Amino acid sequence: MAAGRSCRVVAVGGVGLVPFAAGVIALRKAVLVLALSALSACTVGPDYERPAVSGEVGAWSLPDVETGTLAAEPWREMDDPVLTALIEQALAANLDIAIAEARLRQARAGLDAARGGRLPQVQAMGSATRQRLSENGQLPVGAIPGFAPEYSLYDAGFDASWELDLWGGNRRAVEAAQDRLAASQALRQEARLRVVAEVVRAYSELRQAQAEQAIRVRRVEASGTIAQLSRQSFEVGEIGRSEAANAEAAAKAEAARSPESDARARAAANALALMTAQPPEAMADLLASPADLPEPPAAVQAGLRADVLRRRPDVIAAEAQLAAATADVGVQTAELFPKISLLGSIGQQARTIGDLADSGSTRFTVGPSLSWPIFAGGRIRAQIRAAGARAEEAGAEYEKAVLGALADSETALNRYNAALAGWQDLVAARERAEVALQMARQRYEAGEDSRIQYNQARLAFAEADLAAVQAKAQAIEAHAALVKALGGGVAPDDETATGSDFSAN
Repeated sequence: MAAGRSCRVVAVGGVGLVPFAAGVIALRKAVLVLALSALSACTVGPDYERPAVSGEVGAWSLPDVETGTLAAEPWREMDDPVLTALIEQALAANLDIAIAEARLRQARAGLDAARGGRLPQVQAMGSATRQRLSENGQLPVGAIPGFAPEYSLYDAGFDASWELDLWGGNRRAVEAAQDRLAASQALRQEARLRVVAEVVRAYSELRQAQAEQAIRVRRVEASGTIAQLSRQSFEVGEIGRSEAANAEAAAKAEAARSPESDARARAAANALALMTAQPPEAMADLLASPADLPEPPAAVQAGLRADVLRRRPDVIAAEAQLAAATADVGVQTAELFPKISLLGSIGQQARTIGDLADSGSTRFTVGPSLSWPIFAGGRIRAQIRAAGARAEEAGAEYEKAVLGALADSETALNRYNAALAGWQDLVAARERAEVALQMARQRYEAGEDSRIQYNQARLAFAEADLAAVQAKAQAIEAHAALVKALGGGVAPDDETATGSDFSAN
């Protein structure tokens, strides 16, 4: 933060809008003097400068990171129309996004209010009162012949106020409101990215559970057949009791695990319903229509580390909050300086309604005033110190956000690469198990192997198939986490893209 200085002039009071020359001319002269004074205004408080953070400039520590441009919507690369439809629906209806949009509107209203504080404030006023003066007061109205102590008073006119911001307090307030609006825009984008990642993870969980359910049906059938054949072999004395008991225990354990997949599928469907702002029954068709897991992309274009920091909404929001906290220091500092106020009002005042339009009923007041907090018990300087401490806190939060973004990105890149490699290895293992199953079927059909041996091969293939499905789901979820860590997942809308210049710094 760099120090700045400023002047602040406040014009508060009434500006008569009834077109009577004397009041208007006097008011114009006063406004002209203050407007000329405002031309030399400066701004107190520190000017925002982005702090340098160790590590934000440099190369990835991981080897072979793709440095191309990250796709705006990487989930489309998985080419799953159901997933695409769910994400689009979530972006349009998700309630977390709706909450973020409401907060964005609040920040926009706050900026409008801050800007409005720099403009003239005009209000109309009017009153009709019945009054009585005390006959025993300082003015002996009872002793004045023909003077009635009771009378009516009618008053109508206009008041206005205008703060000439010579010390820059209002300008700093507008800066802070603009920065907080930029932070709200970034947080809205963060909510969108988070929702996309959660939809991808829930959809992956759903398809994984459905695939596991189909595999477990095969495992239950094969283990049940083995248990039945083992029992028959025991009864004829071909195998021992323990071998038959082990086969029956394995079959029961497999059957007991089968409902778990269905429960996980329903839980994932309910999560998708919540994220798309629908009741749980809206996902009935999705539950009833199992499908394969989408294909995780072979690589992700991460870009440079600097690209990640420009994209990450949490980093953009943290910097905007730091800039806002810096501007707040100037707002508090301006309170140390005198405020010059222009006081004025103009209107008509009469004791009867009929006299209100008479030129003799015109009243106006105009003139400057000065207020300066000579002694405030240390309150203002304490508020300045508090604002400075909040700026220091925001600076630490920004540095934490930058370092956290880099750590998240490196971790997510490493996990995705590991998940892809693990999935590919297990796909190869599944292919080998499938070949072994085909050979076992041929030997069984040729009478070379028993039916138990054939079903054991079926179990081995189902186990390899299950492991491959689980690894694929892990790769998809790691892809979603990586895209979010890189600050991508959904293209920013025009409002988010243009609402802040922090991402371009």
